Amino acid sequence: MNEFLQGRINLIKELLRSDIEVHYADLVLIVCTVLSACASRRWPNRVIGIDRKKFIELLVIYSSPDFRTSWVSVPSLLNAGLITNNQTPYGKPGYGCNIYCDDEIDLSIEDAMEKYHPTSPDLLQEHCYASLIYERLRCGYSHEYCAAKYITHVPPSRKDARISYIGRLMNNEIKRMISFHLDYLIKLAEYHVAILPNSCSEYPSCWWIDKYKTNKNIRTI
Repeated sequence: MNEFLQGRINLIKELLRSDIEVHYADLVLIVCTVLSACASRRWPNRVIGIDRKKFIELLVIYSSPDFRTSWVSVPSLLNAGLITNNQTPYGKPGYGCNIYCDDEIDLSIEDAMEKYHPTSPDLLQEHCYASLIYERLRCGYSHEYCAAKYITHVPPSRKDARISYIGRLMNNEIKRMISFHLDYLIKLAEYHVAILPNSCSEYPSCWWIDKYKTNKNIRTI
């Protein structure tokens, strides 16, 4: 299994080096499929309704901290109307149109809970990197072959970043477009393939994404 999945990642790299015309959608679809396969390998039993939980659990609990998969996307919170510009770097005079990278604007889940209280922690979890990768990329490209809302395939920043953001006028309102850098996604998938276990893991007593929800201690299997 490891060899097969690593082969998919090698295919992505070969396509990027080749003269074949490939799109971000093609490559991200493969990356997300590899990540889904890694989650299914850890928890192989097919149970209706927990694919998302497994995917997010894999990225948050089993990723290296360097990937910051539990970090919260502040521009995503803005797009959802959970916070306002004056609670972010965009609120500073002259900074409203800035291009930001993850290091410059996003927060750890703990810092986001402190700064954006009383926004409920489970809502903040919905806007962490792992959740956004699942919903905006994995589901978007798997079901419709296009990204979900507020995603752009063109990185607005050339910096070595996980994510970068640019503003776009939509219906007379500035929305923050999110770009998951392809290098980041490839490294994330490659990491999980490298640590793929030989045997399945036990189901957690509480999935990470359910940590702050009502009846959080009820195990869903």
